[in-house]
Amino acid sequence: MNFINIGSGSKGNGTIIYNEDTIILLDIGIGKRKLSKVLKSLNKKIDDINYCLITHNHDDHIKNIDLIDEKKIYAIKGTFNDRKTNDVELFKEYKLGSIKVVPLKTSHDTNVFCGYYLEDNKNNIVYITDTGYIPLETLNYIQNKEVYIMESNHDIYYLITSRRTELLKTRILSTNGHLSNDLCCSYLNEVIGSNTKAIYLAHLSQDCNSPETALKETRKKKYQKLYDFAYKIKCLSQKEETRYVKD
Repeated sequence: MNFINIGSGSKGNGTIIYNEDTIILLDIGIGKRKLSKVLKSLNKKIDDINYCLITHNHDDHIKNIDLIDEKKIYAIKGTFNDRKTNDVELFKEYKLGSIKVVPLKTSHDTNVFCGYYLEDNKNNIVYITDTGYIPLETLNYIQNKEVYIMESNHDIYYLITSRRTELLKTRILSTNGHLSNDLCCSYLNEVIGSNTKAIYLAHLSQDCNSPETALKETRKKKYQKLYDFAYKIKCLSQKEETRYVKD
């Protein structure tokens, strides 16, 4: 099971997760042209997407949802009020083609929300973004997985000293907001293990973070397990695609 992240951030999110016979699109906040270009590199088209998983209903995650047949869309009940999709429940297993999918509990400022765990017979991927914290049930579920895609949205100092409104700062820092670099690293340090092969930091703020700042946090010795793994960690981009291919 491999993935191609097409974009990660407030301007649009979308990740293709695929293996030999199943293609899953996780969120569709990216444009049709970008999506088609990446699919073309796999000799596929938008109609070849088998399933589309949605984390929540913010525009940067569902902006181009109309590109996908409703019958292929999976989301927590209540994510959409204007379309009929396939309802999924937290921590329940779903077999989508040859990939097992489990919605994970998160915490964000919308009506319903989730992350996802995906697994096939070769490897597994954890996808958690747009959350103010990670609930204990989810932390227990994602112990010692192979690939982590984890939100590392902002540097707290950069956010506090930014020109953003106090209301927005409070929202981002809340338990319904976004993970900071240090909170992301603390969680990763807790869950990674001997099976872990790759970590990708996601949804970096353009104004209150940078790849250099986020990666610098991972190299602090207070995160003992993460420190040993730090130089294998990468950041996803809002503009450039990122590919992971299982060895």
